[in-house]
Amino acid sequence: AQKNWTDGVTIQKHQLNDDLKVQLATDIYESNPILNIKVEVLNGCGEKGIAAKISDFLRTEHIDVVRSENADNFDYEKTVLIQRSYDFSNLKTVAKTLDFDITNEEQVITQPSSTADVDITLILGKDYRSVKPIKVYLANQ
Repeated sequence: AQKNWTDGVTIQKHQLNDDLKVQLATDIYESNPILNIKVEVLNGCGEKGIAAKISDFLRTEHIDVVRSENADNFDYEKTVLIQRSYDFSNLKTVAKTLDFDITNEEQVITQPSSTADVDITLILGKDYRSVKPIKVYLANQ
């Protein structure tokens, strides 16, 4: 179909059929799937809105953030990653995204729980800007 605008410019409109739309969506998902890792992001430093911003960052990395809220207090000095599930590969994936060393017990804590509704908890401490991938993401916002 063609549409003529008042200034004489002709624009051609193409419509995709439904099969092609489904195929395009499938290709996009297969090349960038959302990882099946449930993460909660907790603000442990008290900076307003930071948990939401870091949740957005993790989502750009295809990590499923299921909850973003305040931690039990705002006195966390260090940003920590806590493993809640028994699937160690989930921890490795999120730790890699944050450039965390999984052997560093100050950054990564293992506390598996059969009652936890998330695989990973990320608590943002006052040092969160020292986490390089977070720092880079925030600098580009």
